[in-house]
Amino acid sequence: MDFFSSPFQRLLCLLCLMLAGGLSHAKSHPSYLTPKYCRSVVEQFVNSGMRSLDTYVNENFDPRYRGGIRNTINFLEQRESWLSECNDYLLDTSQGSIFHSEQLTQDIFSAMNQLATELQHVREGVEYPDGAGNDNPAPFIKRRYQTLAELVDQHHTHMLMQKQFQ
Repeated sequence: MDFFSSPFQRLLCLLCLMLAGGLSHAKSHPSYLTPKYCRSVVEQFVNSGMRSLDTYVNENFDPRYRGGIRNTINFLEQRESWLSECNDYLLDTSQGSIFHSEQLTQDIFSAMNQLATELQHVREGVEYPDGAGNDNPAPFIKRRYQTLAELVDQHHTHMLMQKQFQ
């Protein structure tokens, strides 16, 4: 007698397979994602990435030049994507968050998005009147950048302290 001879047995087997497959929540990640790769993405962002943002915001930002604004928005979105992908990988493999803590990680992602959103508003022509009524978005952009810089500095300080006590 064949086990799958009756329709009821085939249906029962199919339901068992579907149930077993549905309980598996394992995510697959690209093979290039490793803890070492993710550390290098964070180091690049914390060091040269933030330096580059600082130079742009504090020395080169000019609302008349939409190309630079677009490039900076793309930079922020790309880095957030890379960091988020690494964060998901590290969380899924129980290796912690990409930054010092999950809360700090979410705060940094939020600050990156807020800076990109503010830059997009400038790019779209939203006016930021100053006390004299002139369009001056620079203080708003600098404030958003400063928030991000302070959060990234918190992570950097934690990492330096960790290295000191190893």
